[in-house]
Amino acid sequence: MNTEELMKMQPFWLHLTDTQKSLVLENTIQLHFDSGTPILTGHCNCLGLIFVLSGVLRVYLLAEDGRQITISRPHAADNCVLSASCALSAITFDVQIEAEEDCTLFVLPSWLLTELMRVNVHMEAYLYRLTTEQFSLIMNSMERMFFMTLEQRIAAFLIDESAERGTPSIPFTQEKLATAIGSAREAVSRVLKIFVKEGCVMLSRGCIQILDKNALYQKLSM
Repeated sequence: MNTEELMKMQPFWLHLTDTQKSLVLENTIQLHFDSGTPILTGHCNCLGLIFVLSGVLRVYLLAEDGRQITISRPHAADNCVLSASCALSAITFDVQIEAEEDCTLFVLPSWLLTELMRVNVHMEAYLYRLTTEQFSLIMNSMERMFFMTLEQRIAAFLIDESAERGTPSIPFTQEKLATAIGSAREAVSRVLKIFVKEGCVMLSRGCIQILDKNALYQKLSM
């Protein structure tokens, strides 16, 4: 997919003038990041609007004591507006973004977002709608962290990830799972051992396979 094909899929495209469309096509950049590579840090937190072409990103908050809280994991065909904080007054906190898997991105730079928002109400509405949607994801992450047990958080994550990938086999190590849900590896390992004993999952090197999804759903209602 090239830049023009991607942009024609966006709801704001038809509302741009020819000049604005040219600016978007000329200035949108394509980037590739290997798994584990930092994309956005607190020291450089205004990249622009990210369109995920392939792979998975991890967007997280970093506490002063080094703890990480994952707030969203954009997959292919998702957008991330939290990477454009300087262009949006509603984003008043810093996020960190890394490539959870090898990924290819298109980035509409923040300076151009600012200019388009200034002159085009449709672009402004689109960006603030995205912001609202992504704040909802953040609230969902916070609710899981504060109101679910660790067993429930792991069960919910495995169910969601299986649905996203369309397979019961999830290519995650225990450490990667712990990072994704913001917990300690040792605690996650203890819960997974319980899940294995109960026949919910099977563990192999670098993979967690769901054997009984109904049993995982039951844990969410406990």
